[in-house]
Amino acid sequence: MATLDEARSAKAALREKVTGLDGVIGVGVAPEFTASIGQPPREYPARKQAKPGTSGRSPVEVLSEDELVEQVAGPGGSWVLQVNVTDARLVDKVPEEINDVAVRVRVVGAVRAG
Repeated sequence: MATLDEARSAKAALREKVTGLDGVIGVGVAPEFTASIGQPPREYPARKQAKPGTSGRSPVEVLSEDELVEQVAGPGGSWVLQVNVTDARLVDKVPEEINDVAVRVRVVGAVRAG
């Protein structure tokens, strides 16, 4: 389990490790959001639904503007590093942990405008 400050500190080291890997499109800090087996997911009051039809797409969850990033993970929440990649073959090339902070890899596809 890593604090937000620990995850932020480890982010620079992770960026150095993935520099040069074609297909890495993002490196960041994210809440771990783990739940116990058999327990319902935690509720996050900082989240609200966007109004349908405002963008021509389905509703999405957004963070309320008045919430601090530190509040997203909840009390005692843990943080991880997240690497977004466009190709699943990159998953094995990203370290699972760096500076004692877990690394999560998400295959998200290419980012395109409009």
